[in-house]
Amino acid sequence: MPDYERPPVVEVVAAVQFLPLPQFGMREAVAVSRAFDGWDVVDVPPALDPIVEYPAGNVASPALRFGLGQPPVRAILASEGERFLAQVQQDRIAAHERKVDQPPSFQNVKPALRDVATRVSEGLGRAVLEEPHGPEVVEVIYENRIPAGEGWNDFSDAHRVLRVFSQEAGAPPYERFEQARVELAYDLRDADDFAGRLRVVSDPQIGPDQERWLHLRLISRRMVHHRDVDSVLEQCHADIVRGFTAVTTERMHKIWGRLR
Repeated sequence: MPDYERPPVVEVVAAVQFLPLPQFGMREAVAVSRAFDGWDVVDVPPALDPIVEYPAGNVASPALRFGLGQPPVRAILASEGERFLAQVQQDRIAAHERKVDQPPSFQNVKPALRDVATRVSEGLGRAVLEEPHGPEVVEVIYENRIPAGEGWNDFSDAHRVLRVFSQEAGAPPYERFEQARVELAYDLRDADDFAGRLRVVSDPQIGPDQERWLHLRLISRRMVHHRDVDSVLEQCHADIVRGFTAVTTERMHKIWGRLR
């Protein structure tokens, strides 16, 4: 599998969606937070919508959600120094590692996710990722920050970073664009069966001091289908590493110190 000495990754996330708990409100968020000794509660926003990846060729349709009582919440917790984050809601747990002194690593995030599952199970007094709350979907996310001046200078140089762009984006006078956002989706298969989807999103970003960078996000989602969660996580990780290499240019691979 491809590897790099200086990857531009700034955050790695591993998450699992499972069959939902009966409820997850403020009471459950407090119970979970007590199991994270030494961690701080960062926020308790509304829960994220469930992950749904429709088979290839189908388009997601808008859905209405109805409910009684207080809506489900999501607990976000941070370790000391905020290198690691944990997110917990009614049907999902996630572990994040952020770049602090060194780039984050999937090899750190995978055991961190297991630790989150253990703590959540202890806090709630019921096991997550086991029946009747077995895993359904695994998600791995890589957030990359590619600053201007490292292989490219202007947003119209996006072709120097991503293969999807052409040096001449159109006929004159529109051969160079000011900036562009791109979102790609690739269906993932096990043999001939739909297994999930790899998404690649590139966004131009400008900071408060006018610093410029490309935010490149890769998301792999795969259905579990009664398999071991760790093996599906490994598949998602491989999807992202190979996908990152496939959509970026050889010019950037040299800058990032590609090893293989």
